[in-house]
Amino acid sequence: MATNDEGWVIVSGGGGALGSALAAHYGSRGRRVLALDRRFDPAQALPPGIARRKVDLLAEEEVRQAIAQSLSVSEGVSLLVNAVGRIWNEPLVAFRGSKLATHSLDTWRDVTDANLTAPFVVATQVAARMIRRGSGCIVNFSSIASGGNVGQAAYGAAKAGVEGLTRTMAIELGPLGVRVNAVALGFIDVATTRHAVVDSQLQDYAKRTPLGRLGHLDEVIGAIEFLSSNSFVNGAIVKVDGGLRL
Repeated sequence: MATNDEGWVIVSGGGGALGSALAAHYGSRGRRVLALDRRFDPAQALPPGIARRKVDLLAEEEVRQAIAQSLSVSEGVSLLVNAVGRIWNEPLVAFRGSKLATHSLDTWRDVTDANLTAPFVVATQVAARMIRRGSGCIVNFSSIASGGNVGQAAYGAAKAGVEGLTRTMAIELGPLGVRVNAVALGFIDVATTRHAVVDSQLQDYAKRTPLGRLGHLDEVIGAIEFLSSNSFVNGAIVKVDGGLRL
């Protein structure tokens, strides 16, 4: 079992399906975990050692204070998993009755804020703390939609931005002892996916995937474990999609 001298694990989006599973995973292994999100399920039971902070992940000062209030000055962060995000489907143009409607600018901003700006805010705040100790690992969440996907202009653009951010951070922070990588997820069988994508579409994606199924939570966790444990992997975008985008 892990011991507390390994440093804290911070999970942004810790109230979501993937984020809460990751927080529970590390907490059950004896790690000190700080989960950050705008909301949490109060009925959800968590292992000991997990601290939860309600915070606006788009607000730098709120994020900084949440970390400072949860960790002592002498405590370090060994891993940040940036699991914050929002799946969104909206066509660029669509007929609504007799009129041609365009993609809403408001939802574009909301989706890019949730999937790109929030990870940037959290990563920069955590990276500053990691640099002071000369070590740390950040894992961002991308998606196969980063390569383009019908009906996901905002989501795909934001995830492409995450990949560019990941590579840039890896170049800048690597010399300072901080590695930055990302997982590009396909269709993972969790509540948020089933809420965002209708069942018939999910079945179609499963059939088109060479492995013939959706991904599992433990497979996402396994990819993050690899990226966090291999000290010579930096700037990688690891696809966890069952080969869907081959």
